[in-house]
Amino acid sequence: MSMNFGILVGFMLFFMSIYLGATELISSKKSKGEVLVFPRKAMPKRYRRRNDEEVGQMKAGVISEKHVQQETKGVAGIQRQTAIFHWENVVYDIKIKKEQRRILDHVSGWVKPGTLTCLMGVSGAGKTTLLDVLASRVTMGVIDGEMLVDGRPRDDSFQRKTGYVQQQDLHLSTSTVRESLRFSALLRQPAKVPRQEKLDYVEEVIKLLEMEAYSNAVVGVLGEGLNVEQRKRLTIGVELVAKP
Repeated sequence: MSMNFGILVGFMLFFMSIYLGATELISSKKSKGEVLVFPRKAMPKRYRRRNDEEVGQMKAGVISEKHVQQETKGVAGIQRQTAIFHWENVVYDIKIKKEQRRILDHVSGWVKPGTLTCLMGVSGAGKTTLLDVLASRVTMGVIDGEMLVDGRPRDDSFQRKTGYVQQQDLHLSTSTVRESLRFSALLRQPAKVPRQEKLDYVEEVIKLLEMEAYSNAVVGVLGEGLNVEQRKRLTIGVELVAKP
């Protein structure tokens, strides 16, 4: 009995010594905090080392605040909207396993410009589905009911003329904030709008969303790039620069 007890004590001391040694030698993985990443040539002054040689190399690629102010001087502000969007008796039916199911049952409502409208409901109530239907984002099923803009039916260009911010923030991780906004503006604004006017409008949106401090930062990934709030601002900005 005493021999078995001694063996157990020996095993305990042996594994305890291995554990203590491992804790001293094996370091845990360092957690990444929220760190903004800038291209070397676009790094803001406050993030640079005070080294004359490095400052000289970066100076050519840095966009100063003065230059941005000159670039956006005289540009019209964000467009104000006056159209009232309302929907009445919206019905959405979809076939699931050969069975017809009604997802939206005679839903009515309206949205007035300059106001914040909150859509509330329990999980599975159809909030996202309603928004997808109103934004013409559904690709299956049957939709019925009236969806009007200023009392007139929506035209075929409704989806292009409206901005729709989805819950997921999907952006190219290697691009910067300004590049993402410019890409959206150049592609989504009408071709008749001059290129410089599109770029100037991007700067207005950056100011509106208060993204000047990280406008040249790389989107990156969570923990090494934009944080959740900054990503959501960028997602909203991508829609705003299209002038919906």
